[in-house]
Parts: sequence; C-alpha cells; structure tokens
Amino acid sequence: MPRIKAVIDTNVFVSGIISPKGSPYKLLDAALKGQFRVVTSFSINREILNVIHREHIYTKYHLNEDILNGITSFLYEGTVITDEAINVKHIKADPADDKFLSCAIEGEADYIVSGDAHLLALKHYQRIQIVNAATFMKIIASQELEVT
Repeated sequence: MPRIKAVIDTNVFVSGIISPKGSPYKLLDAALKGQFRVVTSFSINREILNVIHREHIYTKYHLNEDILNGITSFLYEGTVITDEAINVKHIKADPADDKFLSCAIEGEADYIVSGDAHLLALKHYQRIQIVNAATFMKIIASQELEVT
C-alpha cells in the first residue's frame, strides 16, 4: 500500500483527463498505478464529474461514456472517500476551496495537489503540504527511489 496520500483538486484532475501530456496526466497515471493513494469526498467527486460532463468539455476533448464510466469507477472504487464530517472554513476569497482542506484533514492526506492560486498560496495547512502537479510528481519520484 502506498504511503503517500493526496487530495487532487478538480482543476488538476480534469486537466489530467483532457490532456494526454504534462504533470496532471502523469499524476493521474501514477494514481491509477497505485503509486500514491487518492483521498476524495462525495462533493469533490461530484464537482469533477460535473465539470467533465459540461458539453463544451465533453465535446471538445472527445470524451465518451466509456471514459466517464472509468473515471467514475476510479473516483468511487479506487480512492479513499471521506465522510465529510469535517468542515473547514479557511479560504475567504474562495470558500468552495475549503472542501479540499476538509477532505485532506479528514482523510489524513499528506498533500493537496492543486493548480488553484488560493490553495497554492497557503503552501501548507496544518501538516498538509499544498503543491502543484509538477512538484508532486517530483515527490512521488523521490519516494520511489527511497523504496528501491
């Protein structure tokens, strides 16, 4: 079982789905391969699925029901899903981002991986580091080197 647990922000998750290159894509690939454990919540999953079901995204990036079913299966079966019992209120500029902090605390995540300026500006919250996808991939790579 991977030692690292991370919450993936919607923007990173969706970027990884719609673009087959770059750090978000590599991050999703690493998640699917079990290189780290994804922590999520029902509200985060709903947000991800709502975004990828938007007509302009669905059409522009040639998504289909097979792809969406795979994403849905991963979100609900391949992750640690929190009960949403913790409700952090910390990011006044964008309270919708608080769900990622709440999820990370409840799921005892080590990282939040985001492209969101409000989250990245925090750098950490309690013991949770907040990083972008490229930085997180470097962390994953260094962990793999330590294991071997």
